[in-house]
Amino acid sequence: MALNTINTNFDLDVKEYVTVNFKAVTEVIDLLGGISLDITKEELKYVNGYTKELNKINGTNVGKLKSAGTQVVNGTHATAYARIRYTKGDDFKRAERQRIVIQKIFEKAKTADLITINSILDKILPMIQTNLDSAKLLLLAKDIMSYDIVDETGFPFDKRAFTYHKVSYVFPVDLVANVTQLHQFLFETTDYAPSDKVKEISAELKQITDNN
Repeated sequence: MALNTINTNFDLDVKEYVTVNFKAVTEVIDLLGGISLDITKEELKYVNGYTKELNKINGTNVGKLKSAGTQVVNGTHATAYARIRYTKGDDFKRAERQRIVIQKIFEKAKTADLITINSILDKILPMIQTNLDSAKLLLLAKDIMSYDIVDETGFPFDKRAFTYHKVSYVFPVDLVANVTQLHQFLFETTDYAPSDKVKEISAELKQITDNN
């Protein structure tokens, strides 16, 4: 369902996927020995609040962070940081925090030994939902040292956020323009023409945003 929605809304043809839950993120970071994050004073109280919530969910007993600043945090604290959405920037800032955590995990994994990488795979494979078979996953994992995150961005590119039916949403200002930019970003296509379906969805979204 999610894959079909992505392909329909963005004119893509994604066939393979891997999804993980927050518990898997926590486990990976702990197995890597933690990651370094710069946590502001404003973020600190929310990190500790989400830490308490994660302890209940995961059956853990991780203590609070005592101060703000740059520090090595464990998986629970890092996951709590990635969930914050109530500071200045709202959901946009949360997405940025999640990208930071992913980047930090990737950097730390590249320096890990094979024993650690194998331990991570053994721990998180049961938590992964994917249509890739185990052999392909292992093949991708063994080459992690050669991977680089060369670029990243948020989508939609041009967006606005507001409450719709009492829920906070992020809407593209113009889905057609955003999909055109997306294909340029992903495939370097400079003359992409979005499908009629994307144009139809874009018109529906514009009607919603114009009325709010």
